[in-house]
Amino acid sequence: MSQETVVQTINLIIAPVVMLTTCGIMLNGLMVRYNWLSDRVSAVDLERLRLLDVDLEQHQTKAERLHHLDRLLLDLLRHHHQVHDVLVLIYLSILVFMLDMLVIALATANDTSWLHQLVVIVFLVGIGILLIGMLLMAAELRTSHHSIQLAVGQNCRLCKPARHRE
Repeated sequence: MSQETVVQTINLIIAPVVMLTTCGIMLNGLMVRYNWLSDRVSAVDLERLRLLDVDLEQHQTKAERLHHLDRLLLDLLRHHHQVHDVLVLIYLSILVFMLDMLVIALATANDTSWLHQLVVIVFLVGIGILLIGMLLMAAELRTSHHSIQLAVGQNCRLCKPARHRE
């Protein structure tokens, strides 16, 4: 292998490496969100279990709070599941980008046109998986506003517009 071929191979491998770095950065942020959702689900479930120990017929407000927590828990679990799916997709795209690096090395060692085409195809598959993950994450973030309103809406009378407080 000539020095020029080695330099070209390294240049080809840089694109998947950049994508791996990008995925790593996104994973860090998503893992924080995922862990926050896990902690929040646990806290809501714990509060819900504490309320179940109280005689709900004697404490109507606690029954209402329990109903609210049930709805909140379902909503948080839905968001948790969405973030989980995005994390799986990003890890899958990392795997595909790593595979692309291997295909690049094979294409350089065996100068065959179908391997060169496979390099581009594998890279585009990785980008496609990452795109789907980002679209799912955007959808989850879009609906998370509803979750926040659900979480604080019952307790925060000041959060409601003035015309609704009368």
